[in-house]
Amino acid sequence: MEITVNELDGRLMVTMNGDLDNAASTQAERALAPVFQRKDCDVVFDCTQLGYISSSGLRIMLNVYKHVRANGHTTTLKGLTEDVEEVFSLSGFLQLFIVER
Repeated sequence: MEITVNELDGRLMVTMNGDLDNAASTQAERALAPVFQRKDCDVVFDCTQLGYISSSGLRIMLNVYKHVRANGHTTTLKGLTEDVEEVFSLSGFLQLFIVER
Protein backbone atom coordinates (compact mmCIF):
# COMPACT_ATOMS: atom_id res chain seq x y z
CA MET A 1 0.00 0.00 0.00
CA GLU A 2 1.36 3.39 -0.97
CA ILE A 3 -0.26 6.60 0.26
CA THR A 4 0.85 10.10 -0.63
CA VAL A 5 -0.56 13.34 0.75
CA ASN A 6 -0.11 16.58 -1.20
CA GLU A 7 -1.76 19.97 -1.09
CA LEU A 8 -3.39 21.10 -4.34
CA ASP A 9 -5.64 24.12 -4.80
CA GLY A 10 -6.16 24.47 -1.06
CA ARG A 11 -7.21 20.82 -0.60
CA LEU A 12 -5.28 17.84 0.68
CA MET A 13 -5.08 15.20 -2.04
CA VAL A 14 -4.57 11.68 -0.69
CA THR A 15 -3.55 9.21 -3.37
CA MET A 16 -3.86 5.54 -2.50
CA ASN A 17 -2.23 2.78 -4.50
CA GLY A 18 -2.72 -0.87 -3.57
CA ASP A 19 -4.91 -2.63 -1.01
CA LEU A 20 -6.02 -0.93 2.20
CA ASP A 21 -6.32 -4.12 4.24
CA ASN A 22 -5.47 -5.18 7.79
CA ALA A 23 -1.79 -5.61 6.93
CA ALA A 24 -1.55 -2.06 5.54
CA SER A 25 -3.62 -0.31 8.21
CA THR A 26 -0.73 0.70 10.50
CA GLN A 27 1.26 2.04 7.56
CA ALA A 28 -1.83 3.88 6.29
CA GLU A 29 -2.44 5.54 9.67
CA ARG A 30 1.15 6.81 9.70
CA ALA A 31 0.91 8.06 6.13
CA LEU A 32 -2.31 9.93 6.94
CA ALA A 33 -0.84 11.75 9.97
CA PRO A 34 -0.51 15.02 7.98
CA VAL A 35 -4.27 14.98 7.40
CA PHE A 36 -4.93 14.91 11.14
CA GLN A 37 -2.52 17.79 11.69
CA ARG A 38 -4.58 20.05 9.44
CA LYS A 39 -7.89 21.67 10.33
CA ASP A 40 -8.16 24.17 7.52
CA CYS A 41 -8.97 22.29 4.32
CA ASP A 42 -11.06 19.73 2.48
CA VAL A 43 -9.64 16.26 1.78
CA VAL A 44 -9.90 14.35 -1.50
CA PHE A 45 -9.07 10.64 -1.64
CA ASP A 46 -7.95 9.57 -5.10
CA CYS A 47 -9.06 5.94 -5.10
CA THR A 48 -8.29 5.25 -8.77
CA GLN A 49 -5.54 2.76 -7.83
CA LEU A 50 -7.19 1.42 -4.65
CA GLY A 51 -7.79 -2.24 -5.38
CA TYR A 52 -9.39 -3.36 -2.11
CA ILE A 53 -10.53 -1.94 1.21
CA SER A 54 -11.14 -3.99 4.36
CA SER A 55 -13.08 -3.11 7.51
CA SER A 56 -9.90 -1.71 9.05
CA GLY A 57 -9.46 0.46 5.98
CA LEU A 58 -13.04 1.68 6.32
CA ARG A 59 -12.34 2.56 9.95
CA ILE A 60 -9.37 4.67 8.90
CA MET A 61 -11.43 6.44 6.25
CA LEU A 62 -14.19 7.07 8.78
CA ASN A 63 -11.69 8.59 11.22
CA VAL A 64 -10.49 10.97 8.50
CA TYR A 65 -14.08 11.86 7.63
CA LYS A 66 -14.91 12.62 11.28
CA HIS A 67 -11.81 14.78 11.73
CA VAL A 68 -12.41 16.76 8.55
CA ARG A 69 -16.12 17.22 9.21
CA ALA A 70 -15.52 18.31 12.81
CA ASN A 71 -13.41 21.13 11.38
CA GLY A 72 -16.13 22.24 8.95
CA HIS A 73 -14.73 20.73 5.77
CA THR A 74 -15.63 17.97 3.31
CA THR A 75 -14.14 14.62 2.35
CA THR A 76 -14.40 13.44 -1.24
CA LEU A 77 -13.84 10.02 -2.80
CA LYS A 78 -12.61 10.24 -6.39
CA GLY A 79 -12.19 7.45 -8.92
CA LEU A 80 -13.77 4.57 -6.98
CA THR A 81 -13.55 1.23 -8.72
CA GLU A 82 -16.74 -0.80 -8.87
CA ASP A 83 -15.54 -3.25 -6.19
CA VAL A 84 -14.39 -0.57 -3.75
CA GLU A 85 -17.56 1.46 -4.29
CA GLU A 86 -19.63 -1.63 -3.47
CA VAL A 87 -17.81 -2.03 -0.13
CA PHE A 88 -18.49 1.63 0.73
CA SER A 89 -22.11 1.22 -0.32
CA LEU A 90 -22.74 -2.00 1.62
CA SER A 91 -21.18 -0.50 4.75
CA GLY A 92 -23.35 2.61 4.49
CA PHE A 93 -20.23 4.79 4.30
CA LEU A 94 -20.85 5.90 0.73
CA GLN A 95 -23.51 8.34 1.88
CA LEU A 96 -21.03 10.10 4.21
CA PHE A 97 -18.61 11.16 1.49
CA ILE A 98 -18.89 13.31 -1.61
CA VAL A 99 -18.28 11.02 -4.59
CA GLU A 100 -16.61 12.29 -7.77
CA ARG A 101 -16.87 10.00 -10.72
